[in-house]
Amino acid sequence: MSDFNEFDNVQKFSTETTGAQPAVQVQPAQKQPPKKHKGATLKVMAMIAAVAIVGGGAGFGGAFLAGKSMNSAVISGSDNPGSSNDHISPVNSDNNNSSTPTLNDLQQGVSINHNVNSEAEFNSDGTYKYTRDLVKAVQDSIVYIEVFVESRGRKTLYGSASGIIISKDGYIVTNNHVVEDVDSYTVKVNNTDPQTGLSESETYDAELIGTDADTDLAVLKIKASDLPAAVLGDSNQLHLGDDVIAIGNPLGLENSVSKGIVSGLNRQISDSARGLSSIQTDTGINSGNSGGALFNMYGEVVGVVNSKYVESYAESLGFAITINEARDVIDDLITKGYVSGRAVLGISYNPINEYTASFRGMTAGLLVADINRDMAVAQSGLVVGDTIVAIDGESVFDEDGTTTTINEILAGKKPGETITATVVRNDSFGREREVDIEIELSEYKGSSNR
Repeated sequence: MSDFNEFDNVQKFSTETTGAQPAVQVQPAQKQPPKKHKGATLKVMAMIAAVAIVGGGAGFGGAFLAGKSMNSAVISGSDNPGSSNDHISPVNSDNNNSSTPTLNDLQQGVSINHNVNSEAEFNSDGTYKYTRDLVKAVQDSIVYIEVFVESRGRKTLYGSASGIIISKDGYIVTNNHVVEDVDSYTVKVNNTDPQTGLSESETYDAELIGTDADTDLAVLKIKASDLPAAVLGDSNQLHLGDDVIAIGNPLGLENSVSKGIVSGLNRQISDSARGLSSIQTDTGINSGNSGGALFNMYGEVVGVVNSKYVESYAESLGFAITINEARDVIDDLITKGYVSGRAVLGISYNPINEYTASFRGMTAGLLVADINRDMAVAQSGLVVGDTIVAIDGESVFDEDGTTTTINEILAGKKPGETITATVVRNDSFGREREVDIEIELSEYKGSSNR
């Protein structure tokens, strides 16, 4: 186990068949023999795909989310066309009668004045009056991302998600779990005519600029110019109950829009000590929305959509990383390729709990498995086989006996600071003894020095 957690999730596709098939498929309805009893039931299956959550392993906050299926029944009219109760007589059964009114005749004088203004209308506080106008203004700033894996010279579509154009020259923000463990990426950019609504698209190969598992953010770059960049807003100005909309590509359905409200603020859904806070929303979020935007009613991006909690006893729990906290991460990823200022110990380790330790005759703690020779820890005297039982006097075990990750212990510390690791090692006679070792913390610079 390394100092840093990994993340996993993107709308995945099966590679067992020719072409890309979504992992969640809706099967066509099967024809059923006619029923003899009165009343027919049409069953509709709604498949909800879980979006991964930030945290260790595949899941947000360390939790694995499962898609749920729900059946709903719609009762039709009578099966018996001869039933007198269900029979509706036509207005006039004589088809040749010229006095039979048409639908247009019946609708004469029945109308509503739409009075649609071709220009966007705004409220007194500057927000868009109508959601449709907001969508027209920002929809092209959201892109469709496809990710591919390569094996034996063959490139296979692995999944799809969303991204946000943040600069006219092609920088795009998305989620780490969208781009990790894949080999290449393409980005489809739309150009929509505001008058006709017709859209033209162009697809670009993308370069990965930087990615950060702890915050579930990543930056891609395409070679393009004069792109419709989104405006980044101020997530600190959000209030409970504010209207928000999400635009993305759920289940591959491009440019989908959903609307809701801010249901909660400053939610901590990541088990990473460096995870960012999130906005909770009841806006419709599904697999493929990952990396898309949560907009306020000014048309500004206030969050990067990255998760939805799916459980039989919960619904409408979507989350987006706050844009204010994401700004510094995004800036570092663009300028350095990693997030600066993070302390790292520079080792890989295996957690050994009390049960395993007693069973194998070992010491419970963090068993050092590897040491990065390019970091300061290599000069500290710590060796492979040592078991770390405390750092700065703090036990590596939680109150419930679970081992704590080093990330959690080092939270708030800076590169260059020194910590004291208490380790247990065997001496030359095979006896265990406890040793305190001073270790200078190094700076995390991406996956190359984890």
